[in-house]
Amino acid sequence: MRVPVPQKLLVALAAALTLLAVLASPSSAVSVDMEVGGGSLVVAGNTFDLTPGGGGGGEDPPCPDNPNTLALNTDTPSAGRWTVTGGFSVQFRLGTPPSGPWYKADITIIGSGTFTGASSPYTLATASPNHITFQVRLYEVGVDDCAKDSSNLKCVIAGRAASTSGSFVGTLPSPSVGDAATVSGSTSVPGGLPLAASSCSAPFVAWHGQHATLTGLVLNVV
Repeated sequence: MRVPVPQKLLVALAAALTLLAVLASPSSAVSVDMEVGGGSLVVAGNTFDLTPGGGGGGEDPPCPDNPNTLALNTDTPSAGRWTVTGGFSVQFRLGTPPSGPWYKADITIIGSGTFTGASSPYTLATASPNHITFQVRLYEVGVDDCAKDSSNLKCVIAGRAASTSGSFVGTLPSPSVGDAATVSGSTSVPGGLPLAASSCSAPFVAWHGQHATLTGLVLNVV
């Protein structure tokens, strides 16, 4: 079953992913690599563990994770801007306790906002137009088959979350290895957009129009 994606979100997502491809940092900016260290996401009553290797109720995921491509750009203290772009993957099973087939989510994001404060911990906030815009491609995977193609694509989900809280422990605007950002957000607060789900099969087709809550997403500078 294919569910149409609202035009407003299509435009926002297209703009965000275009920026992801062509984003150029100003000469004053600092760019560092980041990776996900933890956090959780609640969608339609389902809680997903974003901790690397989590999501299986104690069982190891069946497939290798995607290469991490997250990058953080920060600029001068007088401007106090940050941008995160890139992608990562998580694997999970549904239910409590988790059971049934494994799914792999390939996640692409672009987020932007401001940082304030004279020293660590800095306060982070998201900002228009991107906030945290994301696309998720969900595949059903197996222990013996980690291939991903149109035959096992279960859903494409897009949305935009705005921050409800955020902090950065370390040094800005020039972060170092070991520094970390922690961000929480929601698609239901001002600046957010509800989920748009397309090319979906059950149970994910029911996620169209739902809201998502992100809690304690940890991004470590590596």
